Amino acid sequence: MQLSYLIAVIVGVSADLQRSTLPTCPDCGQICSVEFETKEKGHLYPLLRKKVNCDNIMRRMAFCPFQVIRPPPRKPPPDLLKDFTMDGSCVFGKPWYLDNSASSAPLRYPASSFNSLLDRDRRGISINYYHDRNRFRLALSKYLHAIAGKHVAVVGTEMPWAEATALNLGARQVTTLEYRELYIEDPRVSVFTPYQYAAKFLNRTSDTFDAVLSYSSIEHAGLGRYGDPLMPYGDMEAVAQIWCATKPGGYLFLALPLNRANRTQCVLQWNALRWYSYFRMQHLTANFKVFEEISKLDGCNILYVLQKLQ
Repeated sequence: MQLSYLIAVIVGVSADLQRSTLPTCPDCGQICSVEFETKEKGHLYPLLRKKVNCDNIMRRMAFCPFQVIRPPPRKPPPDLLKDFTMDGSCVFGKPWYLDNSASSAPLRYPASSFNSLLDRDRRGISINYYHDRNRFRLALSKYLHAIAGKHVAVVGTEMPWAEATALNLGARQVTTLEYRELYIEDPRVSVFTPYQYAAKFLNRTSDTFDAVLSYSSIEHAGLGRYGDPLMPYGDMEAVAQIWCATKPGGYLFLALPLNRANRTQCVLQWNALRWYSYFRMQHLTANFKVFEEISKLDGCNILYVLQKLQ
């Protein structure tokens, strides 16, 4: 899912809202900082409570003119270094520069292709291209109460294996949020760009989700690799957007890379990805309760099972 994260590129924003009526870009408040309201004891790391203004978060995603640089810069802009490192709490790792910012052709999955994924998954064949030997699916099966008969969102899709998995686990409906033009031919699956969803949210016509699946997506947000705006706290805004789109008590299944060699030190490997520490995780997952950390997914990603708190 590395092509997606819930940070808006303003090109192609839905016309559902008129720019002329919008206020200036709102501040994202405590989400884009190390500030918080309260700190509680939590599983693995402290549970932080932060103020979230969901309308502001969605307006920032869809309408704010953040800087987009193509090709992405080989080094982060000096004026953003302080925020990219969270006031020095994260270090820069060995550079890993990637440019995936060029426009891509639409992704199309006709019924025959998607049904093939459904069938292979039902037969126990791994359709997950992260080579995790179906560990993600096995983890989800422990939380069927959060998926079966529910409305599930998938954040980021290159191949709709997560959608097929969710449906085979009993999901009633799946909504995919993806920047690229995408077609999945199945009546149970709907697809929106993040800015289309934001417009519906702001117009009070959007659905909310019982559960959200995100695998290897959030760690890229705001680094410019995929033609996205440079946003030091892009990953935290993305998870805040998920929080806003999730029903109270809903679940987030979040797979991302943890710095297992030193869980106290987050690493920014520009511009490929972030390696998380428990310090950055507590800010990333503010307002979510951590149920479980599942370490053995693939060679990189760790799964966090979280529940939205009010």
